[in-house]
Amino acid sequence: MPPESTYVEPQTTRNIISRGELDARCKAGEILIVVNQKVYKLDKWIKHHPGGQLAIRHCIGRDCTDEVRALHPDYVLQKKIKYFEIADFLPRECDPDFAPLVNSHPRTKEEIFEAQSAQVSAAYKRLEDRLKTDHLFETNYTNYAWEFARYLTLFTMAIVLNLYGTCMMHYIASALCLAMFWHQISFFAHDAGHNSISHNLQIDNGIGIFLADFLGGLSIGWWKKSHYVHHIVTNHPIHDPDIQHLPFFAVTTRIFQGFFSTYHQKEMVFDRVAQFFVSYQHNLYYPIMMFGRFNLYVQSMLFLLNEPVYPYRKQETFGLMVYWIWYPYFLMQLPTWGAVFTYVMISHMFTFMLHVQITLSHFGMSTDDLGDSESFAAKMLRTTMDVDCPTWLDWFHGGL
Repeated sequence: MPPESTYVEPQTTRNIISRGELDARCKAGEILIVVNQKVYKLDKWIKHHPGGQLAIRHCIGRDCTDEVRALHPDYVLQKKIKYFEIADFLPRECDPDFAPLVNSHPRTKEEIFEAQSAQVSAAYKRLEDRLKTDHLFETNYTNYAWEFARYLTLFTMAIVLNLYGTCMMHYIASALCLAMFWHQISFFAHDAGHNSISHNLQIDNGIGIFLADFLGGLSIGWWKKSHYVHHIVTNHPIHDPDIQHLPFFAVTTRIFQGFFSTYHQKEMVFDRVAQFFVSYQHNLYYPIMMFGRFNLYVQSMLFLLNEPVYPYRKQETFGLMVYWIWYPYFLMQLPTWGAVFTYVMISHMFTFMLHVQITLSHFGMSTDDLGDSESFAAKMLRTTMDVDCPTWLDWFHGGL
C-alpha cells in the first residue's frame, strides 16, 4: 500500500490542478487518475472497485479517459461522481510546464510519437461516437435468446447422454457436449464481466456469477481482476498476467532475464525447468492449452481465499460449492473409474479452443513498453492482433 500522503495543496482560488501538482501528489501516495479532464481521488474507493485495485493503480497520475470509456458503461462516472473529490484538470496543451504540440511542429522523436499517439486517440473517439450514433453498442437481446437456446441444448444433451447412456460412446458424447457448453458460456460470461448485456453492474455481475461459478466452477471476480489489468497494460511482460506463463511459455526474450510480476506479486524465475519447457514451447503449446481449465480452478480458489476486499465472496463461494456438487454427481453416474477419468479429461481438455483464441490475439504482437505518452487506442493497435475469419468460425471464438 502507498504511504500516507504528505503533500500540502497550495492555496489557490481556482479549482484547477496543474500537471506538476498532480505528479507531486501521486508521488506522495495519493491515488489520483484523470478522466475527461477531471482528477478523481480514489484513495478510499479503490478497494471497492469491481475490477480490482490493480487496474486503477496502473492508471495513477495519468489520463486514462479512453480506458475508462472503453471498460465502463456511460452511467458509471455519473453515478459514482459524488463519492470523488474532484478538481478540474488543466489540459496538457494548456499547461505552461508543457511545450504545446498543437500550434507548433514537433521536433524530437518523443514529440512526434506523442503527437501521432494523440491523433490515434482522437480517431478512436470519433469512431466510438460514430458507433454510438449507429446504435451498435445497444444489446441485441434476440441474439442472446438464440445464444441461451444453444447453451441449454448443449447442457441438456450432456445430461441426457450421461444419465441415460448405455455405452462409452454415449459418455464421450456427453463429455464433448459439456466441453462445448463451457466453451460457449465463457463468451457470455465475458460479456457480463464487461457489463455489456444489461449494462447494469449488479445484473451483469449476477449473470456472470451464475455462468462462471455455478455452471463453470470459475470465479468471475478473479476473471475481472485479471482481465481488466490485461486491458490496461496489454502485453507488458512485467504487468500483464495474460502473457506471464512461466515455466511453460515465454512470449518475449525479456522474460529470460526473470522479473517480478506486479500481478502475481512474486518473482518469475527463468530457471532450468523454464528453460526446458520454453525450448519446446512450439511443440507443447496445444497440449498445455488442453490443461488450461485446471489452472483456472486453482486461480479462482486462490482469488476467493486471498483477495482482501471482495464484496461478492459469499455468492461466488456458494456458486463454486454448487458446481462441485453437480459436476461430481455427473461423474458418479459413470460405470467405471476409467470412464470417470475419460469424462474428466475430455470435458476439460476440449475447452482448449477458448485458451487458443485468447492467446492468439496477443502472443504474436509487440511487448514493448512505450511509456505513458502512448494513448490507449495506439497501444491496443500495437499489441492486439485482429484475426480476420469467415462467419462460420465465429462459433469457435465467440466473436472476439
